[in-house]
Parts: sequence; C-alpha cells; structure tokens
Amino acid sequence: MIRIKKSMRTLEVIAPSGKIVFSCSVSLGKCPTGAKTQEGDMKTPEGIYRITHKNFKSKYHIALGVSYPSRKDALLALKEKRIRRIQAIGIYACDLIRVRPSWKTPLGGFIMIHGEHPDHLSGDWTAGCIAVKNEEIEAIEKCVKCGETIEILL
Repeated sequence: MIRIKKSMRTLEVIAPSGKIVFSCSVSLGKCPTGAKTQEGDMKTPEGIYRITHKNFKSKYHIALGVSYPSRKDALLALKEKRIRRIQAIGIYACDLIRVRPSWKTPLGGFIMIHGEHPDHLSGDWTAGCIAVKNEEIEAIEKCVKCGETIEILL
C-alpha cells in the first residue's frame, strides 16, 4: 500500500508485512491544508483510495490514478448538498466495483500520484495531486499494482 502523510510531506510504500520498502518527499496541492471537497479548491484529498490505473504517457513522466472521490467523500457531499443523489450513487457504485469514479463532478477529480513538471520542482504546486521526483515515481510504480490501497492522511 501507499501511505501519504500530508503534514510531513512524505510518501511511504508499505509491504504486506508492514515494512516500509520505499519513502520519499512529496509536493501537494497549492492549498495543502484540509481535505479536497470541491473542483478547483487546489487541495489534496484525505482518506482511503486505490490506484485505478497507470499512465506511462503522462506529461508528468508517470502517473498513478487515485480513486478520488470515494464513497465516503460522496456520502459526505450528499449530506452537505454539494452533489446530487445520482452523482453520489455513481461514485458509490464505482467504489463497490473497484473502478475509477467520474472525475467530472462538483467534488473534482483527476487526482494522481505523478512525477515532476519542469516548471515546478519544489514547494506545493499541484492542483491537488501528489508529486514526486521522476526517479521516485519510477520506483513507486514498480512496487505497486492497480487496485492497491492509498491512504492519504493529514
């Protein structure tokens, strides 16, 4: 699994035994405090997600898709009337069958763990993604499979 600690700006790849097999520093969304709740808030989500796919043709070197928004994100947003019931049902269903939810909802989407951008090599610069150095995303990609858990903590 992958564990990201936003407050410490770290990413850890953890083997089933619980041993940390890889760790590195991360850059987050431009507004790193708090969890992502809507499109365009520039925040990185917090919660339990999965790797949905691997993109080897990303403009950020390699990108691993994150299953944001989750069923928990959708239920909270529905309760707070930030999304419609049909959108919540769609997100919930995708979570149940373990496929990537729509990234076109008021909650936002298109969250990835990815490599560098030449214009942004330090600080928090993403639109909500988790960025690492290119050689680090190469190592991470080799350690994890699609469907594996991503835990994003405060």
